[in-house]
Formats: sequence, structure tokens, C-alpha cells
Amino acid sequence: MSNLTLCVLLMICSELIASSSQMFLKKSAGISYDNRIKEYVNRYVITGYIILFVSMLITIRAYSFADSYMNVPVLETMGYVFVMVLGRIFFGEKITRSKIIGMLFIFAGIIIYYLP
Repeated sequence: MSNLTLCVLLMICSELIASSSQMFLKKSAGISYDNRIKEYVNRYVITGYIILFVSMLITIRAYSFADSYMNVPVLETMGYVFVMVLGRIFFGEKITRSKIIGMLFIFAGIIIYYLP
């Protein structure tokens, strides 16, 4: 397996994990708490940040396989796509036409970047 392939696979995995952490944080934001401390120190927030930390470790590892330092930041934009899809699955959020157009621009940018 080439270094670029490994970098891409690690980044997709990392972004999927990071997007999952955002679902935990979004879940926490939708709950009313009786004090400010519980808003920031609860099982959803703590789990979300732990998962985000794991995602960051995977991203750092992906940098070691990147041929160019730009490969990783370009692939990080996939997180927007994952958040939109996961938001639809877990929270029933609507996928609007403008969101789809935005996602197409993201995919187009990634494809243009990786063209030879």
C-alpha cells in the first residue's frame, strides 16, 4: 500500500471519528442542565472530547505518511460531509440544496487538488 493511500485512509478514518465526536457535543447542547458546570462536564462532552483526542492522534499519524504537508488539511474538509450525513442520521436535520452544493464544491476541490 502506498504512503498516499495510507494517508488518505487514515484521514478518512480520523474525520469520521472527529465527526462522531461532534455528534456527542451536539447531543449535549440539546439538553438543559441545572447549572453551568454540568453543561461543560457531562458524559456527552467528556466522551466527545476523548473521541476528538483519538481523532487528533490519528491525524498526526497520517502526517507521517503524507507526501506533502498539504494532503492532510485538504482531506480534513471531508469532516463537513460526515457531519452533514451524521446530523441527518442522528438528529433528522434536513439536507438542503445549498448544503449539497457546498458539499459538491468540497468534493470538487479535493478532486482538483489530487489531479496530476
